[in-house]
Amino acid sequence: MAIVAFPLLAGIARAQVLTGVVRDSVSALAVPGAVVIVLDSEGGTVARALTNERGEYRALLNDAARSVRFVRIGFTPREVPIPARRDVRVDVAMVALPSLIQPVRVIANSKCKSRKDRADALGLWEQARAGLLATIVARDDRPARMVRLGFDKVMDGYSNRVEHMRVRTDSGESDEASFVAVRAAQDFVRLGFSTDSGANGAYFGPDADVLLNDAFAGAYCFQLEKAPRERAGQVGLRFLPAAHQSGRVDIDGTLWIDTVARELRDVQFKYLNVGRGAERFDPGGYVSFRSMTNGVVLIDRWSIRVGSATRDTVLEDGRLRLGYSLYAEEQGGELASATWPDGLTWRAPLGALRVHALTQDQKPATGVVVALVATPFFSTVNATGFAEIKGLLPGVYSVRVVDPRIAELAIGLPTRLTFRAAPDSTAVATLVVPTTEGSIADRCVSEHQWTVGDSVFTMGRVVAPNGVRVNDLKVTYATRPKGSAPDAAWTWSNVSFRTGTDGMFEFCHPFSPNTEIFYRVTRDGAIAAEASRVFESNLMVIRIPIRAAHP
Repeated sequence: MAIVAFPLLAGIARAQVLTGVVRDSVSALAVPGAVVIVLDSEGGTVARALTNERGEYRALLNDAARSVRFVRIGFTPREVPIPARRDVRVDVAMVALPSLIQPVRVIANSKCKSRKDRADALGLWEQARAGLLATIVARDDRPARMVRLGFDKVMDGYSNRVEHMRVRTDSGESDEASFVAVRAAQDFVRLGFSTDSGANGAYFGPDADVLLNDAFAGAYCFQLEKAPRERAGQVGLRFLPAAHQSGRVDIDGTLWIDTVARELRDVQFKYLNVGRGAERFDPGGYVSFRSMTNGVVLIDRWSIRVGSATRDTVLEDGRLRLGYSLYAEEQGGELASATWPDGLTWRAPLGALRVHALTQDQKPATGVVVALVATPFFSTVNATGFAEIKGLLPGVYSVRVVDPRIAELAIGLPTRLTFRAAPDSTAVATLVVPTTEGSIADRCVSEHQWTVGDSVFTMGRVVAPNGVRVNDLKVTYATRPKGSAPDAAWTWSNVSFRTGTDGMFEFCHPFSPNTEIFYRVTRDGAIAAEASRVFESNLMVIRIPIRAAHP
């Protein structure tokens, strides 16, 4: 994560404080989000600050400070001298531009083709730079406590239909940024936006630091982009690589700016030179900006979409063969909330689920945990049978339930309930909660291990000493009546179970409670673990750690 460092203030005892208010020269309204840059006699940066929702700012000075510059997208920049006294106040009025497209003088660049709109495009680029700078300064001047949601989506082939999705949370006490590019601008220019020109490379996206960097501006050509109907009131600034480099993945993007609100909206880009056939997956991404009421500009959403593949059995020319199943994959995130030290909190317009959970006999399933598959989201059913889950990214989710009796196994029971979360909306559903015993019985039926009269069940998980789930282990069991002598013989069952990647095993037993049971875990005939228990009810839940010699 890049950290912008400023020169050490020269002498805390002699430090000065610069304060003031920035207003619109015509309306006299406060101008939030203006960047305040304190300069020395040679134009070097001494300190930077950002105006709040009241147009107020506060910056520390040192003996080298000589002037202060005010920059805000949609306004003419201003620079004024700093009075030579301690704790000074400088109020300024900024003049709003009639249009964000203000032509600038163009110095010929042999890398870019001559275009009629080039002077206008570079003028718009200067305005965009002011907005990008506000995003960077906000990280240091107004750090926030953020909660981010990350997602991984697997699409159905080349389509936009989500086949399944994983969601994760990430939060920090004081984060510089919600999204940070993994490379500096100079490295993107030199190496491109992927680790590999082939289909298996990792792909990257730009952030505000990259777009603002002079190295990026020098490697791309700019032109105006007409806004489509759904972007009314916006203007686009397109950037394309000035030179093509073989084997280097590049981007063709457009930075969209709201001309009415005078704010950055988003950057949308597509990958270039991604390899043969990859274009069908529509590879690219976006980075979205949001201006807060306190003047802070944050990146609130980001995403990258590329093609991916997995080994699978495919049908080709009427024959089944082992090949690759191709699909589009999207990875990204969204800022769920941001809280500043002064108490201001912003929350994203996310979705929610309200579910009425009932038992098999239609009573409230109080105490049952309702969870969403492949996410950290869950809620406990209350006394009236309701559970609510909030803060959901848009998308399709599957619901599972967690029986408190099997909580130590860290698993849930699948259900048939799926729903689609939408921003600022609550999905409502009714769920008849499956029982653990019923789920095990279903598994036994599929494994041909269930017979009429079986009414006692085992659900277990085999783990390594470090807690990792272990697959491809054989689990068998033996029984004897409860209260048998220690040396009494065990009766071994001819039923066994082999663990999968989840380390789970289940048994449906043809005996009653009050039975002692002995479990044995083996691999290639060697004993990896053993454990004994006594059935006190019809469900045995057990977690068996294996020996270190059997990873």
